[in-house]
Amino acid sequence: MTITTDTQQLSLQNQQIRPTEPLEYRAIGRLWGKYVPSDELIYQGQLITADGVMLETKLAKRASKLVQHAQLDLSQEYLWTAYPKTRSKDSLTKLSVSLINIRTPKDYTDSEKTELQLLADNFSVQGVVVYQNLEQGIVEVKIHRKPRRDFEPSKDFQLRLQGFLPPKSIRQFWNFQVRRVGTSLVIQSGECIKSKAPEPSSTDDISTNTAENT
Repeated sequence: MTITTDTQQLSLQNQQIRPTEPLEYRAIGRLWGKYVPSDELIYQGQLITADGVMLETKLAKRASKLVQHAQLDLSQEYLWTAYPKTRSKDSLTKLSVSLINIRTPKDYTDSEKTELQLLADNFSVQGVVVYQNLEQGIVEVKIHRKPRRDFEPSKDFQLRLQGFLPPKSIRQFWNFQVRRVGTSLVIQSGECIKSKAPEPSSTDDISTNTAENT
């Protein structure tokens, strides 16, 4: 079962970050913007995107080291690899991100900058549909996160997307290509790849393979 949305972004699918395993839980993408750290903590702040949206932001270990060691000019915009998180509908901040990696050439030519900007705002999301509102076009996807230590509980979370799926899609495992529009994540295309939610294995986790984005 596959859904598509008529949009120019679908032509960029060959440049998307793709799952490495068929049933891999994941929520990862790219953002173009300028990181502005808070006054208190350099690894927390905001990402100002090209369209002027300000996203609540945290830096993961690799990105934090680059910023703390002054290897980045924070007055410039970059292409970041990011994990998205969404909050409840009543939250003032709909979308927040964790920046995990960055593409950092010393100088961007105009053509390189344009090419990188085309990659931005696209996300790969794969997980179990746990909620859908057929009237409002809301889909919530459960992402399984394996705990770092055996004694810790799993850190599953739900990602809220905008779009429409066929009725009775709950408990199905879907692969989505998603586009950031403002502070929302909008489904561009989707495919049901398992009709019943798979059992998380010991190796299941959201993707952390960022080598392709360095």
